[in-house]
Amino acid sequence: MELVNTLVSRSTSEHVVKFLGEGGEAVSVTMATGDQVREDAEIIEKAKQMLVQIVAFDQPDVGTAAPEESEAGVYTFEYQDHGVVRIMPGISLPSRQAVQDEVKRSAEDLWKDALDKLEAPVGWAVRARDSHGEVVATCSYEDIQLREP
Repeated sequence: MELVNTLVSRSTSEHVVKFLGEGGEAVSVTMATGDQVREDAEIIEKAKQMLVQIVAFDQPDVGTAAPEESEAGVYTFEYQDHGVVRIMPGISLPSRQAVQDEVKRSAEDLWKDALDKLEAPVGWAVRARDSHGEVVATCSYEDIQLREP
């Protein structure tokens, strides 16, 4: 798809970035807004990062891994910010390792946002549940602090 335009639409609960291609193709990325006001350029960049991750997860040799690592599934991600839990169901990932990686990356993003606002949140930041509701991955703000140089 040859990109010809990018549109950002906002609401109180979500931002939608629509990438428009030549010939009428379009790809939309929907993100929860959170409580931080972001510029269009930052929202577009975040949407691009999400798309890159989707492409990275599309690996043709996923079936050759050990069964417990190759189980694709649909997960519900929970994000905790200021005691408010945002729930994002229906996230499809190819393996438990991909789930753990996304939980860690998302927690790091929340931590960076908190630092930008001169905050130091505590407790769990992001966790993922499988289709049975069992928590399969979690990352706390303390985990992120321990990794910082």
